[in-house]
Amino acid sequence: MTQVHELARAIEAGTRLIVLQTDDEARALDLLEATAERIGQDLRTWSAASGVDADGRPRPLESLLASTEAGLWALLEPGPFLADPVRARSLREAARRIDGPTWVVIEPAATGTWSPPPEAWQIALPPPGREALEAALSEIGRALERRYRGAADLFEDEAPAIARALLGLSMASAERLVAEAVLAEGLEPEALLRFVTAHKARLVPTSGLLEPVHPRPEDSLGGYAGFKRWMHTRALALQPEAEAAGIASPRGVLLLGVQGCGKSLAARTCGETLGLPLFRLDPGRLFGGTVGQSEANLRRVVATLDAMAPVVLWIDEIDKGLAGTSGGRSDGGTSARVMGGLLTWLAERARPVFVVATANDVQGLPPELLRRGRLDEIFFFDLPDAAAREAIVQIHLVLDPRRRLGEAPPLADPWPAYAAVAAGADGFSGAELQASVTEARLRAFEAGRPLAAEDLRRAIGDTVPLSVTRAEPIAALREWATRRTRPAAV
Repeated sequence: MTQVHELARAIEAGTRLIVLQTDDEARALDLLEATAERIGQDLRTWSAASGVDADGRPRPLESLLASTEAGLWALLEPGPFLADPVRARSLREAARRIDGPTWVVIEPAATGTWSPPPEAWQIALPPPGREALEAALSEIGRALERRYRGAADLFEDEAPAIARALLGLSMASAERLVAEAVLAEGLEPEALLRFVTAHKARLVPTSGLLEPVHPRPEDSLGGYAGFKRWMHTRALALQPEAEAAGIASPRGVLLLGVQGCGKSLAARTCGETLGLPLFRLDPGRLFGGTVGQSEANLRRVVATLDAMAPVVLWIDEIDKGLAGTSGGRSDGGTSARVMGGLLTWLAERARPVFVVATANDVQGLPPELLRRGRLDEIFFFDLPDAAAREAIVQIHLVLDPRRRLGEAPPLADPWPAYAAVAAGADGFSGAELQASVTEARLRAFEAGRPLAAEDLRRAIGDTVPLSVTRAEPIAALREWATRRTRPAAV
């Protein structure tokens, strides 16, 4: 009701033009209906397709703007028509009147078809909050009670947890996702919550800046037991009981290490471990070609993340995306401003957004990012040891094929033979081991037989690992990390 109060106060104070940015038109109209009732006026609507009050008779916008009768008018997506200078001027003059109707332009966010005049009060309608979602879930439960006995009680009891998982969606998208979950999983509470969490990402409007990513199970990451234990501990902080115990939400982690050693895969397992939707941000996408676009993109990303929290944000290769931000000489300081805005948000964010940043080169990172408070920990992902190499080869030979195909292809030799080959591949990264398994499979497939341990041995022997070609930079990175980071392996 706070939004109704603010709108009513603005209208009664003489505001004649309000631009309401939202993708949720139905909620916007409900809000305006409540506002109109509060101020004792009628709400009228106009759209190019449906006419006035959906009477089906198109009416020119300019004739509508000539009205001087008091009331509240909702103009539904008039942007393309307001691109005409005469109509835009008519609306601006209507906004300057002391009395008469109040015009509310309802437009999807950032359409770019029309620029509101200075007289307009521009507001963005955020997605529904937890209380609104809980109320909607209770209504859904009562509606389903006729078909599913116990639905009303279930949605009443589980509303807080499910509403928390739905944050960031429009009301229509949230209701549709819950309906899909019930059809797929029935009334099993944990299954409903898993379904909502797994499918929420595809429904969140991200303006192309955030990429929804399917999380990976923890057992797809070979080795790095120390990082896995730490993540499980952090997951406890997201339980409802943790907040009551005074435990703050986890802030995030920086994954630094040798290329190909599983940092990106580890980032993807964070969504599964924490049980939260996962979105990937390529920092390079923030930078636009027009003045102010880069900063606006960052604000849009931050607003989206705050609205749908709790969520996991994976900032991929942050060292490359934000390289050169300290100077700002070649782009008028845009890079430095974006970096400063991102660092400020990392330090001051109040919403539970768990940030996982990956980086290969510490020299490309601003020192401010390494300060505790913005993130909880820095983990170093080194080349895997013998035990980790065995686990990685087993994942690619057995576990991943079984997960995808239902059954792993047969092997020509007992498992210990392949484990011995993996243990002997000293200096190989996880990515290089995966590539060697792929090469070995192709050789065996070409020969028309199951993969043998000798195929894997030959593929590994034909590969020159990064630990050889980039020995000096890797040694320097290890030296830096020894005193400043936490090893992911133990």
